[in-house]
Amino acid sequence: MRGKGKIVILFLVVIFGAYLFFLFLKTSDEPEYCGSCHFMKPYYENWLSSTHNQVNCITCHYGPGVGNYLKGKVRLLSEILRYYLGVYDYEVTSKIEDEVCIKCHEERKFVNDEIFFVSGKVKFSHAKHLDEGKVGFKLRCQTCHSELVQGRHEAVSTKICILCHFPGGEVTRTLPVSGCGSCHGPPKDDIMIWGIPFNHSEYIKNRIDCGTCHLHVVTGRGDVKIEKCSSCHINITGIALEPKKMHQVHIDKERINCFKCHDEIKHGKVEVFEVFSPVCQECHGNKHSVQERVYSGSGGRGVPVLPDPMFLASVSCKGCHEVKLMRTSSEIIFELPKFDPNSCSNCHGKGYDKLVAQWQKIVKERLTRIEFEVEVARLLKRANVRKFSDEKVDVNLEIVKRDGSYGVHNIKYVNLLLDVVEKEIGARGKKPDLEFVYKNNSRCLDCHFGIENLNSAYKARDFPHGAHLFKLNCVNCHVGGEPNQVSHGRLLDFVDNCNKCHHKDLAYKDGGSEPRCESCHLNQANFYKGKFLTDSEDFMAQAGVSCQDCHMADNRLPIKPGVEVCGACHEQGYVEDFVKKREHLKSLISEWNKLKPEILRKLSVSGSVDEVLKFYDVEKTINSFISEGSFGAHNLQFIDELSQKIEKIVKNFKFIAKQN
Repeated sequence: MRGKGKIVILFLVVIFGAYLFFLFLKTSDEPEYCGSCHFMKPYYENWLSSTHNQVNCITCHYGPGVGNYLKGKVRLLSEILRYYLGVYDYEVTSKIEDEVCIKCHEERKFVNDEIFFVSGKVKFSHAKHLDEGKVGFKLRCQTCHSELVQGRHEAVSTKICILCHFPGGEVTRTLPVSGCGSCHGPPKDDIMIWGIPFNHSEYIKNRIDCGTCHLHVVTGRGDVKIEKCSSCHINITGIALEPKKMHQVHIDKERINCFKCHDEIKHGKVEVFEVFSPVCQECHGNKHSVQERVYSGSGGRGVPVLPDPMFLASVSCKGCHEVKLMRTSSEIIFELPKFDPNSCSNCHGKGYDKLVAQWQKIVKERLTRIEFEVEVARLLKRANVRKFSDEKVDVNLEIVKRDGSYGVHNIKYVNLLLDVVEKEIGARGKKPDLEFVYKNNSRCLDCHFGIENLNSAYKARDFPHGAHLFKLNCVNCHVGGEPNQVSHGRLLDFVDNCNKCHHKDLAYKDGGSEPRCESCHLNQANFYKGKFLTDSEDFMAQAGVSCQDCHMADNRLPIKPGVEVCGACHEQGYVEDFVKKREHLKSLISEWNKLKPEILRKLSVSGSVDEVLKFYDVEKTINSFISEGSFGAHNLQFIDELSQKIEKIVKNFKFIAKQN
């Protein structure tokens, strides 16, 4: 009986133990059981207020299947035992398998589709981040969805995003891995910076780095300090694994929180570089906003954003304009000395002041010419002869004029503004597009931007760079090399004779000995034959006098002769009469040029369409006559014709002016 009694008692004990174990299993399945432990209470409270508060703890922390369930209970018993033995780890860790997350969260929706978070400001793709080949190691759901973050259980930690996207930490031009635009779209509207409208979208479209203007994008470096390793590893003296392997072990396998190893990197409101010297504007009230727009390469119409290289190098206004403070008995006076080109040489080297002077010469000449052409274009627009955008013309011209530096603040941008104005009013002239010139002369144009607009005096003749840049590069005529070399920019020896280029391959008629001058000099040939500017053929053309009779030297090379060549065939009186008529026409054209501003003023106020067209006809004829180059030598009769036309409109205008 005693043996049977022991068996019964043992059986009852087993049954009771099994019942208690069953109660333990059921009780420990409930979330409230987790919250009964003071270590787990903060986690439990966050779970209660989270979007997962309808999901049981064991659903995520144990995983699916009986095997995972039993493993979870064993871990729980182990933790309880460790607690009572006094070897409990106060830092709570857990591993959540990705399959557990995907089981509830539809894979198609959360993995393949782009989503927005951080109040809809940040665009995010799970697929890109879970791509091991792209990231370099396998990220887990738990990598970003960490615990006790932002007061929400299993919320996304934006600190993790910053830690990955800003590697290297605090440097002068910190750039995120996938670019600022991957998270931040530019502000849609203009924002005000010290009273100046600023639009980010133009800069981003032209790939201007955010770090150009924004400093201290991040604070901290995200370093891994060796002492942090000691919290898990005993007697560690160094890091033996390379970064990729290190992340595979700690992130993929062990699911360790990034900040267990890394220092935090902070990213938030950034500081804008004071390139516009707001200190000056505190007193001057943004009087230099146009200069700031030119310097930053923005604000124009039909022109891409193009900051000056010094702007990109973070040189502020004070870098060139030394503000002097004069203290009087009653106040402090700010004095801004006039710009001195010599100050450029202090940083850029000897001779840079001459380059600046050339920039200003080009821009001033262009601006003077373009302003007149714009006034003419406005009259023609009123007469329905031309069409153009007033906004593009007015805004771009105003920026260049009000800036007042004539290219010093941003030579490239100023020339582009004027290019748009010329193109808009149809006054481009004979010069190639800037893209074409820059493609073949990019290194030269880094300094000599706008050279295609420069007409230089060379051997008593006007040399247009633009016309030559259709076929030639800068180094075809000039010595290249480093700018600090004495020979840099010097003309090559062969350039002293234009014939070596212009007449080295003469074209001949029907294989004979007579050059085909009209193949290059079509306007001159047509003027001579009465097919350009006039219907009257020159009487020398009627007599069969050819081009080479006057233009061919003894060495059979073409020349541009003076009036003395006429004396070889004509009497001296003929030569004197020709010179006299030329000088009279020159004086008329000079008088015309002096009267043009007043004529334009009168026409713009009360001129009829007929008067506008007559003025334009004379102006166009004079310009074509001058561009032909012979100043009447190829058609003497036209000198009288043009003189009469100019005299008539000048006298008519003077008569009207006297009446007014």
